[in-house]
Formats: sequence, structure tokens, C-alpha cells
Amino acid sequence: MDEIFFETKIKQDGTKLFAFSIPLMQHRDGAKGGGKGGRGQGGERSGRGGRQGQESREGSSHSSDRMTEQLYTSLDEKLDETGYCQTGFLEIDTHQTEDRLHLLGECNETASELDKIEFPNVN
Repeated sequence: MDEIFFETKIKQDGTKLFAFSIPLMQHRDGAKGGGKGGRGQGGERSGRGGRQGQESREGSSHSSDRMTEQLYTSLDEKLDETGYCQTGFLEIDTHQTEDRLHLLGECNETASELDKIEFPNVN
């Protein structure tokens, strides 16, 4: 139910990819996040040390912003716990489905031989 999803994939060329998602929190009846807030920024994130100090004020997107912030916080915790992206990551896509918030990313560093052992591809 409150399950965090984290899947890794290491490509032949050493590129380290990951998919991460968290469940959406349902606050009030009918409260649905818009699915837009926080999407197209892209760019690099350190994966360490939190967000870059940008504030976006778009009225009713406050709860959406809060969920996006929760996504990044949970992801940073997961990356710290697993050691997957040591030098940060590039955000490829962020989107929302009916009940989850998803992020697809690529680590800044290429995979070491140890990474390939610790994070085997499951296909």
C-alpha cells in the first residue's frame, strides 16, 4: 500500500538507470494532484544535500508540490541507503499516475564492476 518502488538497470555501456515511485497521499475526498507541478525542470540533481532553492508558487499546486518534494526526499533516502548514485543523477522524467508519483533517472557516474554485482539486472 505505502510501498516505495525502486528498480535499477545497468546498460552494457555502464550507464546506470533507475525507476523510483512512491504512493500518492490522499488527503481529502476527490483531492487529486494535477500531475503538472514539478515536471519539466529536468537538469541535474546532486542526490545529496537536498533541493536547489527554487520556490514555485502556482496557487492550488501546493499539495502537488508537497508530493513532489516527498518524492525527492524519499529518493534521496533510498539512494543514500543503497549507494546507487554516488555522484548524483540526471532526472529523465517525472510523472504522476492515478495513485503514484514516478521518477526515471540516470546516475552521473558509470557502473563499476562492483555495481554490476550489487545491482544485477532482473529481466
